[in-house]
Amino acid sequence: MLAKKFRLPVKEFLSKKPKIIKTSNFYFRYLANQLPFDRVGLVISKKTEKSSVRRNRVKRIIFEYFRQGKNQEKNTSKKGIDILISPAAKIFKLEAKEVIEIISKEIFLVK
Repeated sequence: MLAKKFRLPVKEFLSKKPKIIKTSNFYFRYLANQLPFDRVGLVISKKTEKSSVRRNRVKRIIFEYFRQGKNQEKNTSKKGIDILISPAAKIFKLEAKEVIEIISKEIFLVK
C-alpha cells in the first residue's frame, strides 16, 4: 500500500479538470502539482471488471510499482504530478509481470 502522502484525493482531483491521455491499456488523467513527489490514484469501475478480487489484484500490482519508486527513475523534474489511472478490461487477463511492463512503458507518456 502506498503511504498516505503519495495517494491522490480522487474527488478533489477530478474537480480540477485534468489533462487526459488514452492508451490501449490505460486511461491517464494528470495535472502538475506543487509537491516534490508524484501522487497516484487508481479507479476501476465494476463495468470494467465485475470481480472485486481481480480489481483489487490489479490495484495492488500498480500501487506496488509506484511504492517501489520505479516510476521516479526517469523523472528529472523537481515538481511532481498527480496521476489518476483507469485500466482497460484486457489488463485483468495479464500476469503481474506483464502489467508492470506495460505500466512502466506507458506512464512516461504522462511525464
